[in-house]
Amino acid sequence: MSKVQLRANVILLVSALFLWATPAFAQGPTERLPDKDVKKLIDLVDDGRDKFEGNLDGKFKNSTFRGPTGETNISNLLKDYEDNTKKLKDRFNDDYAASAEVATVLTRAATIDEFMKTTSPVMKGRSEWDAEMASLKYLAGAYGATFPLPQGATVRRMNDKETAAAAEAIAKAADRFKDDLDKVTTLAKADKEAAKKDVELLIKQANDIKDRTSDGKPSTAAVRQLVEQAARLQTFVGAHPMPSAMADWQTVQASLGKVQQAFGLTEKEETEPPSRV
Repeated sequence: MSKVQLRANVILLVSALFLWATPAFAQGPTERLPDKDVKKLIDLVDDGRDKFEGNLDGKFKNSTFRGPTGETNISNLLKDYEDNTKKLKDRFNDDYAASAEVATVLTRAATIDEFMKTTSPVMKGRSEWDAEMASLKYLAGAYGATFPLPQGATVRRMNDKETAAAAEAIAKAADRFKDDLDKVTTLAKADKEAAKKDVELLIKQANDIKDRTSDGKPSTAAVRQLVEQAARLQTFVGAHPMPSAMADWQTVQASLGKVQQAFGLTEKEETEPPSRV
């Protein structure tokens, strides 16, 4: 890919992220980014790092910054930041979300940001660092964090493959649970048939989320509907003791928790109607 094409892709990605994220800061979580866009975002961070370092005045590169943890050689810090962004680019793939590598990049970038705050607002490289800061904030958001990272913050992402697998696990466990219902002799026929219809809808929703996630399509609204449907069934399960069916239902709940984690849905957010997809 040429530099012109890369720059065009970067502009498109930033525009999309801006449209998603700006209203969401006031309204709730943004739509979960698919792997393909996270990969572009990682490339954007590395490209921004290169532009920042290329524009930074040489005398600052060779200076020393005294921060909360002691003195830091800026040249060494920049090299460390470069090494870690390159490592992140290399390691992120369909099977590995590189959460630890993202945490390291954000930590190194925070030190650079502390240094930049001590310099003149008009120094060379300031505009490039401001652009890099914006990219880092979006990257942190894709991993359920903020930038700069708060003390003890968790940086965690489930990639598309892992998320789709969790949705598929819901569908399979729910299908087994539906079979379990047929074997429960204490349920009235009408209650059993109504519950089976609710389970069939849950299975359909879970499979839809699996397919949409695998295809990199927006799915947050679908996940909220899935959570609501599971809550409806949980009310039924709570009102009708069924020991023989509980193992499969607990598997549904455990896999549902993974999907909720992947989409950054907290208990509070689950109870609110979706405001944005």
